[in-house]
Amino acid sequence: MEINGVIEKKLRLLEQRLNEIKEWNITEYSNFKSSSLKINAVERALTVCVEIMIDVSERILAIKKLPPRNSSIENFQELEKIKVIQSYARYADMVRFRNFVVHRYENIDTQILFTIITKKLNNFSAFIDEIRKYHQRMDH
Repeated sequence: MEINGVIEKKLRLLEQRLNEIKEWNITEYSNFKSSSLKINAVERALTVCVEIMIDVSERILAIKKLPPRNSSIENFQELEKIKVIQSYARYADMVRFRNFVVHRYENIDTQILFTIITKKLNNFSAFIDEIRKYHQRMDH
């Protein structure tokens, strides 16, 4: 099974967003928390990154002719069950973060945003790698 063109397009967009975040070179919390522009940019970029992951998970389930689950986290649990990803738990916090941003946007802690961009971006890269490796396994 060759990697779906839509999925690959989404993975490339995710890589592009991650590269943009890295290019912003945000390394000092004091500078970050005092810039509403940086805070808003990071919040939006991270939300888009998680949305892409959610879209990819839904697309894979559809390709496998599996119904979508009741929540995005349950979709990731299903991906783990069918051996697309190793552990849904790695991505569950990212989905929870996205849900918090979307529904509780007035309470976003800038320290959480800073921690994600300085310590957790590798979770997005791991997701990209897992999806591509899964499709490589399916091709052979």
